[in-house]
Amino acid sequence: MTVSATSSNPYAALNGTAASAASSSSSSSSAANPNSAAAIENQFLTLLTTQLQSQDPSNPMDNSAITSQMAQISQVEGMQTMNTTMQTLLSSQLSSQSMMAATTIGRNALVSGNTLPWSGSGSALEGGVSLAGAANNLTVSVKNAAGQTVDSFNVTSPQSGMNYFAWDGTNGNGTTEPAGNYSFSAQASNSGTAVSATPYSNQTIEAVSWDSSGNPQLQLSGGSTVSMSAVQQIS
Repeated sequence: MTVSATSSNPYAALNGTAASAASSSSSSSSAANPNSAAAIENQFLTLLTTQLQSQDPSNPMDNSAITSQMAQISQVEGMQTMNTTMQTLLSSQLSSQSMMAATTIGRNALVSGNTLPWSGSGSALEGGVSLAGAANNLTVSVKNAAGQTVDSFNVTSPQSGMNYFAWDGTNGNGTTEPAGNYSFSAQASNSGTAVSATPYSNQTIEAVSWDSSGNPQLQLSGGSTVSMSAVQQIS
């Protein structure tokens, strides 16, 4: 069989160049993004059309092969559409988180840490201790910036999970401590066996910022910045 020569390469699409009138009629978005599903589909159809025109009539392409290739292209387009939808949902979720984070300014957040920023007066400072298991004794020790223990007390009826306490800013003699950054540690035991204790600090949310990915971050009174997911409780 003799095939007449043409002025253009029928498989030019393999080299990423325009091949046929079908390609020239594709949308401008496909041309702008050659890796989009629409551009890949146009390229595939161009190659398929060229292949069908150039095939040997006595040995045509198997219909099942054509159907399989077209199904694969449809899957690629469907996955890209799903990815676009997921990106839209993610943006919507970030917007909702930002609005929710803005409403928490001025409220208290319970976050991992052991700081107790004492102003020198006012209401008692609250904190929390999460126990890994049951305990019958839980002792909290408060220290000043120099690391000296100024007060120590027991938390009544400790239990597995979160336990709360309040420090009124006084030392063991009942004298009010000066303003400053205090910290606390916790020791728990169950019939003499140590129980793992994780400290949590209750701090005021002073402002909201956003990281490079657009996720809201809470700026706390203790000077730290945490994500919404790091907050155990807001009150």
